[in-house]
Parts: sequence; structure tokens; C-alpha cells
Amino acid sequence: MSRTKLYSSLILAISLAGCGSDDAASPDIDDRELAESNITLGLVNNDEGSTEFVVSVKDVMAGTVSAQGAGLEQSGWNFYYPVGNTLFVSGYSEFKTTSYKVNESNEVAEINTFLFEDSFETFGNVADATLLATNAYWYQHDELVMYSADAATGRATSKTLYSIYDDSTGTEGEGTVPWPTALKVRGDKLFVPYLKFDDAGNSTTPDNNSAYVAVFDYPLTANEEGKVVPNKIITDERTSNIGVHGSTTGLITTENGDLYGFSAGSVAAGHYPASINPSGILRIANGETEFDADYFFNIEEQSAGMEIFWFDSIGGDKALARIFTPTAELESVPWSAYSNPVLKLVILDLAEKTITDVVGVPLHTKQVTSSIEVMDGKVYVMVDAVVDGDVTKNIYEIDVATATATKGATVEGKSIKGFFDLYN
Repeated sequence: MSRTKLYSSLILAISLAGCGSDDAASPDIDDRELAESNITLGLVNNDEGSTEFVVSVKDVMAGTVSAQGAGLEQSGWNFYYPVGNTLFVSGYSEFKTTSYKVNESNEVAEINTFLFEDSFETFGNVADATLLATNAYWYQHDELVMYSADAATGRATSKTLYSIYDDSTGTEGEGTVPWPTALKVRGDKLFVPYLKFDDAGNSTTPDNNSAYVAVFDYPLTANEEGKVVPNKIITDERTSNIGVHGSTTGLITTENGDLYGFSAGSVAAGHYPASINPSGILRIANGETEFDADYFFNIEEQSAGMEIFWFDSIGGDKALARIFTPTAELESVPWSAYSNPVLKLVILDLAEKTITDVVGVPLHTKQVTSSIEVMDGKVYVMVDAVVDGDVTKNIYEIDVATATATKGATVEGKSIKGFFDLYN
């Protein structure tokens, strides 16, 4: 199945798959008091074209959030990624990236747009200064392209062709192609975990019983043959390919500099065939470029058989995560965890290997998730759930310290892709 066909099938099967972000309306955008309380959203409208908007609102905890009469309209289907106080919005079908910041009038406004040749699929950043963005292929063995952009100006600053080898022996073009699931820079190294899709375009993962991370010098540097390739590929056979499609946080950094990567491995999470290994989390300790042989967080063992679907860092050694139970029914349908309300929100202590339920959030669906931001000890998520037979869409405020949730505004739209702290 080609990339276009796969997205088309997901959009047909998943009401939120092609949705993008939810937009929020502010009753008086030009008369902002306490600007630091504003939260910027990416919202997908309920209209026929699923139009997307970037909107800032003062209060996401009461009333209704919608795109009616407010917001900056986006063209097509987009990914949203924050770098510092800049929000980058990158088109999937229209190959342009537009950046937004708060201007002198205290409004979120466009600062720049740059064009590219193929859609970006995975994003990263260098501190609060630089955006990294890369494309990916379902079946082509062409070199990938890495862009960087300046968060202060929104301008593209570099474009580099690079390769990720298909397996640990360093041979390319033999059965699989790599799909990056994160771009993490630590010191002078770039770590790129990846899924391995078959090169026939079937979106299957035939080599799914190992984790893979490509380790590059950073900035990306060509070798003696003029090619940009990894210094090495590190592997681990305790779990499966790192990350899932639709997320850019397959690998995250904690405050002490350790890197953690999650593996799902199940058919329901888009891995087919399913891995024989448990869903779990691996660590690359600060200063190291190998997996920590003494660390493995076995999610299935710690959760009575559940698997991880997504996570992102929330400070210290903790991460917010979605986990689910891969039932026989879910495992009979590829990608089913994307389209069914089966996801449970939890907080992981990665150092202590513990799982704490976030109290007050119903089981829900979620496909595309932007990087999350902690705002005054709180994290905001949209929950698309089925409660007593009715579809509900609400914003929830997660208290990181207590692992509790408070139900907030109702969302009038299809989905919110991200909540961004541009006014901080």
C-alpha cells in the first residue's frame, strides 16, 4: 500500500485520522488581559473540508472551543510542532511550512513560510532555537531529506540529503525501508529511531523483533565518499521497532539527559506482523551511544498485558503516555488502536519503572499527536471518547504532580492536534 493509499484508508476508517488540529475561539482576541494565560491550539473544523485553524484562547476549561469567527486558517492537512515560542505548521499535501509567533500587538501572527519538495513526516528540535524536519518513504530507497529552520525567523537554514541503512549489517535496499519516528539531538549526536516498513509498499513491518536507532554526527556531516550516513546503527532484541506512525516522539529526553524509546509491536498499533517481543521502553544513558543493557521497562509485565501507544516527556524522569489492551479483536485489524476508544492515559516514571493511571480521563482515540508542553505544572489534551453511547470531545487539564485530570471545554470540531505555549 502506498503512502497516499495508506493515508486515504486511515482517513476512511478513522474519523480523526485526517482531522488535524482543533481550533479554539477567543471571544475577544484583540483585548487580551493576562496574555500569559493564553493557550494556542491547532484545531480541525467540522466542515466538509476539515479546515484547520491556529487559534489562541484564554480559557480552555469552560464553555465551548470552536473555530467560528476566529483563528488563522491553514490550507490542507498539517502537522504542528513547537520550538520555543514558535509554532511550525507543515503541510502534508501542500508542501510549505508556515511559522507563527506572538507579535508586538500581543497576537499570534505569521512570521515566515518556506517551501519543500516532499511532505515532512517527523520533527525534532535543537533546544529552543532550531526546527528539524525530515521526510520518509513507504517503499522508496531514495535518500531522505533533512531540513533545519531558525525558530526566531521561521526561515529554512539548511537542506541535507542523508541515508539510514536498512539493517544492522549496513546494507541498503534489501526488503525494508526506514521510517524515522523521532529526531533527537544530544550534544554532537543525532539519534534517529525508526520503523522498518517492507519495500513493496504494503505498510507491513517484516523486521519487527528488534529496536533500531541510527546515530549520526550533528551537525550532519558527509563522509569521505560525500554521503551523510550514520556512524552506527544500534539494535536491541528485547523489544520491537521504536515508535508508531503519526507520532514524532518515539524517542524522548529526560531532564538528566537520558534518552528513552518506546516500542508497541502490536498489529493494533500499526506493526504487522506483531512482534514476538513485549512492548517496552529502552534507555540510552546520558553520554552513551548504546542501549543500556541493564535497563528495560517491560510495559506488558507492569500493566497486566497492556501495550504502549505513545508517550512524551513531562519533566524529571516522567512521561505522559497512552496504553491499551491489545485484545484478539483489535489485533485482527491493523491500525485498530487508532480508530477505537481504547487508549488509557497514564504517567510513567521512567527511572522507577512505574505506571500511574491519570484519574478522570475516559478511554479515547488519538492518531496524530504533536509534542506536548507543560504549562505551570499542567498538560492539556483533547479526549475523543464514547461515554454512555455518546461521542464526547472535551479538553482535559492533567495535573502532572497528582496524576489527576479535570474536564474542561467542549470541543466543537473534529480534533485538536496540539496545545502550544507561545505566550510564555
